[in-house]
Amino acid sequence: MSAQTSAPMPGEWPVKRIAEIDEDAVRLLVHTFYERIRNDDMLGPVFEQALDGRWNTHLEKMVAFWSSIVLGAKRYRGNVTQAHQPFGHLSGEHFSRWLALFFDTLDKHFEPQAAFAFAEPAIRIAESLQLNLFGWEYTLPPAQRALLDSVKQARLAPRE
Repeated sequence: MSAQTSAPMPGEWPVKRIAEIDEDAVRLLVHTFYERIRNDDMLGPVFEQALDGRWNTHLEKMVAFWSSIVLGAKRYRGNVTQAHQPFGHLSGEHFSRWLALFFDTLDKHFEPQAAFAFAEPAIRIAESLQLNLFGWEYTLPPAQRALLDSVKQARLAPRE
């Protein structure tokens, strides 16, 4: 898959899970994940309303964001908290669904160590966004708390 490709084609998806993260791996994750978002009954309408006519721009921004997070690319220029301020009408269940789809996409396409590079920041960002949107007294839904706890356990587990 080339860097100019706007979305991975199903035939380009890896037969085996990815162990090493590079720009193409980030692009695959972003495009595959957001295709799932677009087709999701809960999240699809939310994203469609917010991104109508701007999907390609958003996908490229997300590739830059995740490349900055996992590869240190420093290409993302934006304020994550500010970008999500218009979404205070969402609920913790929306965030839980986003995380479930994200983690499932990671599991399908990445080896555990590579997936972890995305998973830990994703859960931390989701937690931070919810606290900013819903207030500091907000309690994460149980499914998210369990995900966060599992990520903490994975980080603390001895490496082989």
